[in-house]
Amino acid sequence: MSKPKSTDLSIASATRELDGVRRAASMAGRAMQRLEADAERIAGEVGTSGRSLRLVSASEQFSALIKHGKTVIQIEGDAFAITSGD
Repeated sequence: MSKPKSTDLSIASATRELDGVRRAASMAGRAMQRLEADAERIAGEVGTSGRSLRLVSASEQFSALIKHGKTVIQIEGDAFAITSGD
């Protein structure tokens, strides 16, 4: 027994949409990497004396890195971490 054509078309359409979403996510990931690399380069050029702030936002992704002395706050999307050295 063969599947109805409407189901086949729906699956094909969903597959194309999923491929588009994957390509968009991949492009956004590469854009985030480029932005983060630029931020690191700029921070290195400026010389921060133990303090720095880096914020990157692209589409629905957000990244932040805050350093002050030995305290580091890192945010990636909805997750975050705070560390402090002795």
